[in-house]
Amino acid sequence: MKLKVEIPDRSVTRDKLEYPTENVSLAYLVSIDKATHAPINRQHTDDYVTIVTVDSFTDKAIRSNLRNIYSLIARANYDTANQRYSMYAIDWWTGYSTTDHYLRRFDSVSNSYTSLAYEAVDLQDLPYLFTLSTSGSTIKSIRETATLSATDTVLASGVFGLYHLNAGINLYFNAILLAPVTPLPQAQAIIEVEVEGSGAPEDPYKPALSKGLVEIQSLQGLPEFLYREAKKYEVLRAKGFTDEEIQLLLGYIPQHQVDLGAVTWGAFEFSEKSPTNIIIITGDNPYMSGAISKHIELARSKNLRVLDPPRNYGEAVAQFNRLKRDYPYWLAGKDNYAYMTLGLEELDLFQNIDFYYGELIEHKTHYQQLRQMPEWELWRRLEKLERRVEKIEVLTEERDRHLEKLRSIKRLGW
Repeated sequence: MKLKVEIPDRSVTRDKLEYPTENVSLAYLVSIDKATHAPINRQHTDDYVTIVTVDSFTDKAIRSNLRNIYSLIARANYDTANQRYSMYAIDWWTGYSTTDHYLRRFDSVSNSYTSLAYEAVDLQDLPYLFTLSTSGSTIKSIRETATLSATDTVLASGVFGLYHLNAGINLYFNAILLAPVTPLPQAQAIIEVEVEGSGAPEDPYKPALSKGLVEIQSLQGLPEFLYREAKKYEVLRAKGFTDEEIQLLLGYIPQHQVDLGAVTWGAFEFSEKSPTNIIIITGDNPYMSGAISKHIELARSKNLRVLDPPRNYGEAVAQFNRLKRDYPYWLAGKDNYAYMTLGLEELDLFQNIDFYYGELIEHKTHYQQLRQMPEWELWRRLEKLERRVEKIEVLTEERDRHLEKLRSIKRLGW
């Protein structure tokens, strides 16, 4: 006898079927209509080639080999009114002075850029393997083995992909969608900073950190490619070219300075509307040690906070509770702060559960963003978190508390 299954409302549709969303190339997702071309900015459709997933996700990573002006994007949300995406993005450019690798947020409503983290490094115009990863309220940009991280709660979910200025459409063959990446470097210093910048692409909102710009030709022991770039600039300037003319001639201004004040840092809930913010420094200057100490001294001279990195979970929670009183707008909680400062894998899982509990049960600030995710994908993520947290053998009271939070989400639904 042949079994006939009736589905009168056609509720089982292609859109509701599961498909691989980790360890899968964008090329494959394009082939099954789960990734598509989408211009980042409708006002300049000819400028960008962009490939993004069709479905929204929260906890994912996107990885690709990138050169200048390539960018990976995560949790991008299309703003119909402004015809633009809000997004997290990697920004890297060889022309910056010892800050070539940035993690930024673009807000389509205010048309503004915010720097959430940067790596103190000078890079050659070569391909580098980059990964942009999001889990809960933690956003990470990884270049080879160097990791930037920031806590940000503006975008809770969205599409993932990559774009390039004036690139070919085969760009998506060079990108893979992955599970989020966990390791984080430990904090070396935690300081309060003022805000500077206008929000423009060339002048994003960012911490007001002191600089130590020095001409490359006056220093020894720098990477050889820097001396070549500085020589280009020196020759053209000697022939009377202005910076504007050099830009027109070469398409960029060769780097002729390094920043001996640059450090690697990430922000915790950075807001340009707040007079001060908290940043976590994880790396000193690559050319001259002591830059971290100078930033600490500057903060103290302005009567801004300087905190010693916590040595354990208890100290991290105590620090967070003191800071929270002066930053009441923070949505991310104690476990996210502990993860950002201590870098422990179990804290990543805790903060990830806190994120879902807050967004689906508690404050629901970005509830509609999360509801854009396929329901099966959300269930799949919650069950994966549950399996991993069950295996934790440290901080057992926190483990059990977070397991109960997660299970309450599954019981109550959304």
